[in-house]
Amino acid sequence: MQKKRELIVKKDMDVKRLFLFAAYDKQGIIDNTLLHYLRALSGLGDIVFVMDSDVAEAEFAKLKQIPNILHAVATRHGEYDFGSYKRAYQWADSRGLLQSYDWIYLVNDSVYGPLFDISRILADLESRGVDLTGMIDFQNKQTPVQVQSWFVGLSSDLANQKFIRKFMDGVRTQENKQLIVLKYEVGLSTIALQHGYKMSTLISGEVGDDKHRIYDCPLTMLKCGLPFLKKNAVANLPGLQYLYPYTTVSFVDDIYHNLMRSGLTIAVTESERPKYQKSYRLTCLSIPLVTIYRQRHASSALTCYKVVLFDFIPVFKILIHK
Repeated sequence: MQKKRELIVKKDMDVKRLFLFAAYDKQGIIDNTLLHYLRALSGLGDIVFVMDSDVAEAEFAKLKQIPNILHAVATRHGEYDFGSYKRAYQWADSRGLLQSYDWIYLVNDSVYGPLFDISRILADLESRGVDLTGMIDFQNKQTPVQVQSWFVGLSSDLANQKFIRKFMDGVRTQENKQLIVLKYEVGLSTIALQHGYKMSTLISGEVGDDKHRIYDCPLTMLKCGLPFLKKNAVANLPGLQYLYPYTTVSFVDDIYHNLMRSGLTIAVTESERPKYQKSYRLTCLSIPLVTIYRQRHASSALTCYKVVLFDFIPVFKILIHK
């Protein structure tokens, strides 16, 4: 039996959001990419932060720079992202906080981002008259459709249902990642849909659609408007320069340092990356004022330029597709 829903649209400034944030770092580091994500979310709502890692006091102290974190804990529990979601949900629920928010989001740091401001995206998703939302859905011949669990939004009505509390309380350590996906990622969407709730995501479509190949086709996802990049998809990105049209140079640098520290594969290493060649220079009394460097990639359709003042002050970079 389908549950009838009343469409109530609130202005973004009136929407109260709670982000249940699940983090993990095998080295127990809270680095700039994570702080970037938390800082962006803190401008959109409150945060309950649970990290499935043992973190040194000095690292944990970095969280003090992020406003709107209601509660933070970092200790190894071994239940992956849904174990962190469970702990964050239980903490908020035990204090009666869940009913105080219009939307409760489950988000984790398996992605880099947001690459740009997502306030309009959230406002759009929240205005669709559904109770289950997120960035992207997925389905195949073996599993029903579900919201990918790295960014899931639940309306207050849905988040406070008894069956959701039971679902969260039932999260346990699983033998492998596939069981986590089936029991919890697929399970959360399935149980909501079975109870008559409707879902809608930023990106959705038919099985096999390239837009759903978040790991294989990360550049396609970015062109479709996805404001995140899966960390394990970077190996299939033609190069980090492809991120410049979507985010800042400093954040691309943070992503690069995170990749190097965590040992994730990137498509183009520094040794393989084409060298910048001087394209133009403006001088005065033999002093270089403005220098433009050009980087031609293996693909003739891509050229990157960077502008430098006095030959040592970087101003900006620009990526040009021909």
